[in-house]
Amino acid sequence: MRKKGILSLVSVGLFASSLSVGVVKAEGNDNGLARKAFESQVEKPLEKGIIDSKTFNQLEKKVNDSQSVSVKDSNKMGRMSSSSSSNFILEIEPNNDFGSADNSSYEKSSIGQLLPMNDLDLHKVVVPSDGVLLVAGFTDSYFIDLGFGAVQKDFVENNNLEYLGYEEDEDGVEIQAYQAKKGTYYVGVIDLDNEYIDDNTTEDIYAIGTGFVDNVKPSKPTVYKVDNNDKVLTGKAEASSTVTVKNGSKVLGSAKATSKGTFSIKIPVQKAGTKLTVTVKDSAGNVSSSVSVTVADVVAPSKPTVNKVDDNDKVVKGKAEANSTVTVKVGSKSIGSAKASSKGIYSVNIKAQKKGTTLSITAKDKAGNTSSNRTITVVKH
Repeated sequence: MRKKGILSLVSVGLFASSLSVGVVKAEGNDNGLARKAFESQVEKPLEKGIIDSKTFNQLEKKVNDSQSVSVKDSNKMGRMSSSSSSNFILEIEPNNDFGSADNSSYEKSSIGQLLPMNDLDLHKVVVPSDGVLLVAGFTDSYFIDLGFGAVQKDFVENNNLEYLGYEEDEDGVEIQAYQAKKGTYYVGVIDLDNEYIDDNTTEDIYAIGTGFVDNVKPSKPTVYKVDNNDKVLTGKAEASSTVTVKNGSKVLGSAKATSKGTFSIKIPVQKAGTKLTVTVKDSAGNVSSSVSVTVADVVAPSKPTVNKVDDNDKVVKGKAEANSTVTVKVGSKSIGSAKASSKGIYSVNIKAQKKGTTLSITAKDKAGNTSSNRTITVVKH
């Protein structure tokens, strides 16, 4: 099978400009313009990784299998219902304008003839979400030089449909790939070699198959505040996606988002200041960019411990949460404060207090959480 032309959004403008909007005619020079549009497309091999081998093989097999259509069926082409075969869809003429394009299916190949001379067939395909639209074409007819490609209705040119390239196997099955936005598109098919002679018969058929690959990663999840006493992380993500929470490279937990996109993941309690990363994976295996959330400190320090204080002491000593600020009060009046060391040891300078005076000592962490009071009574030395 010779390398065939590909209908591009750029080159098809030559064809579209001569036709009324919404109508594609397959008569006279109109098909000639279409043929030139196919042939003017620069060949662009498909980059590796866009189509995995499994997807390629499935689409290739679907198109190849459809070539088993019988001569009896091919004689009925153009007037058979698409539901009359369980293995493929037979074209229904007329299908040479956007309004009468045949519906295609991702499950079945579409079989068609390019009769009479300068015939143009259009097949409608619906892309369910943003992703890669695959279009495969094949013919084993010596008399058909198959040209095909995907376009938007009325040949609109924008960023909704971008040609990525093609692959062709040793049997002559060509698969084209297009990055497509969610929407409806059309696959145009013509015979590139019938400019001068009409040599096709009802036994000369082609097959067109379509496929879809979701290659668009989900949006970042929304993650609600996480405290250092929380055992559940909550937020919103793509509906039915899998959300995973990590601390560094360690997975803390994962859960499936609901049909409304809410999620709730059980996790161990994390220390304040811990940075968690959250990602979303959709059913196609696409992973979102990560969202980072820092665990907030909402837990008050424990009560500080206090050593004995007598009526000639000018220092209050004890232990508190590391790096917390320790304050000593008499009633509501602060008489001194100091920062605990990294080991939690503190020493607060005060004026000597009378015997029987009650001191209250608290610890405040850097997040502003304050412990309960620790009270002690000044004794006689």
